[in-house]
Amino acid sequence: MKKVYDHKGLAVEIKKFIKDNRLYRDIHFSREIIAKQLGISPARISLIFKEELETTFYDFVNKQRVYHARKLIKSPKHKDDTLEDIAIQSGFSNRMTMHRMYVKVYGITPGEERKNNKHDNEQ
Repeated sequence: MKKVYDHKGLAVEIKKFIKDNRLYRDIHFSREIIAKQLGISPARISLIFKEELETTFYDFVNKQRVYHARKLIKSPKHKDDTLEDIAIQSGFSNRMTMHRMYVKVYGITPGEERKNNKHDNEQ
């Protein structure tokens, strides 16, 4: 008998699980890890993201990383952190990967964001 999956329900569950547990902050986080935790195949994870969320698993994870990086960049607590530190804390393997994704999501570089945020805080 073939298993029937509720892709819409799984999509909601996977998104919530990743966000709630901040799994994207782990540089080694992958669809294989989440698939193993949920007892489904990595290919099914990719299919769910493509069909239900109209994105890829890795684009979703990288967007979560960018959102997290932006919070850190805007946080006074992290004003002295280097962009490399922020990239690592957000789950990116390096600053340049964060830079590329940041521009893709926000249209500006993390450095420009930091500069704009500094000016906003001074006024």
